[in-house]
Amino acid sequence: RSLVVSIVEKIKLGQVDEVDLLEYITDNDISVAIAAAESPIATEPILDIAVHDNDKAVKMAALNNPNIGEASLKLLCMDADPEIANIANSKLEMKRK
Repeated sequence: RSLVVSIVEKIKLGQVDEVDLLEYITDNDISVAIAAAESPIATEPILDIAVHDNDKAVKMAALNNPNIGEASLKLLCMDADPEIANIANSKLEMKRK
């Protein structure tokens, strides 16, 4: 088994901390970055890094994380990808209610 698989597994099993996630969110391996953005322990600063990623899947993972903050949602509302922008707009409206 590769090291990458074990990192993703560790993230999914919650065997990492915020410092680990901060490193993994910028990993060149997209599967690691996605797992970090999906993590329930990912904080707003970590998710803010994810929403600036060039990869749509990393942005979507952050967008679907319940810990995403309003500032990150506002940024994603202006995303060039209409799917991301629409979901971000919907989530932002829900947060404001």
